Amino acid sequence: MGRPGDQHQRMESYAVLWSEPSEPVEAGKLELEPKALRFEGSGGTRRAPHVHRVPYAEIEDVHVGRGGSDRLGGRPSLVLDLRAGGPLRIGSFAGVGLLTELAERLGSLRTAGVAV
Repeated sequence: MGRPGDQHQRMESYAVLWSEPSEPVEAGKLELEPKALRFEGSGGTRRAPHVHRVPYAEIEDVHVGRGGSDRLGGRPSLVLDLRAGGPLRIGSFAGVGLLTELAERLGSLRTAGVAV
């Protein structure tokens, strides 16, 4: 059993796909760090593992995209509208429920002032 407060320091981690504008879809892990999203993957055309961080302060809007260009691999995705660089789409192996949970978590992190 851990010390009191340890559970608040645990990083939340999810298996996801993601797509940045003009980049191939990558598969890997998404972690909710204290001040940023951290993506880690080794898919796509990259030879070495790729780590990409998106500070919460850079996220202007979050929504679940269910149609057209918002879809990722034919499935709904979580769309992050970023201040710079265009939309970033996140797909889940676990389905839309996880995307909705992530959208809520990101909303609360941004509202709580973590992004500031």
